[in-house]
Amino acid sequence: MKLLSAIVLLIVSTWFGYLGLPSQMGLAILAGALGLAFSNIDKISEFSGAGFSAKMKEEVQAIIDKETEPDIEDKDQESADLGVEHSKIIAALNHPKYTWRSLAGISKESNITEPEAWKALVWLTRHGLVRTGNKNKTGAMIWALTRVGRAVAANDS
Repeated sequence: MKLLSAIVLLIVSTWFGYLGLPSQMGLAILAGALGLAFSNIDKISEFSGAGFSAKMKEEVQAIIDKETEPDIEDKDQESADLGVEHSKIIAALNHPKYTWRSLAGISKESNITEPEAWKALVWLTRHGLVRTGNKNKTGAMIWALTRVGRAVAANDS
């Protein structure tokens, strides 16, 4: 797959360029680049180009965690250490419409100030209930529940 993609990227696109076919050359470059990207998908965390964008690893794992039924061991996770703020933030992160949330969205939905929500999110991250992801389009950090966090949310509801 890697060899075929490299051939398309280098040789076929060069041939189209030599023939004066810029549209076909651009498509060959795109096809070769996508082929190389997907043949190395286990090593990629983010890829974008020519109107195509893909984010992998943690972003995808959060979606998998959201859509997967928690294990029995996760359901037994102790949630007694959670304060009221922590529980409200877990509930906001467990919103069925969103997988990833911004600090502003979490703060608004949980009725907690942003500085207090930030402190609680840091605590939840340290205890393995929440994960952070790459920044969203506006540059703000985004947050999601881990598998254990989803299990705790299921116990609290």
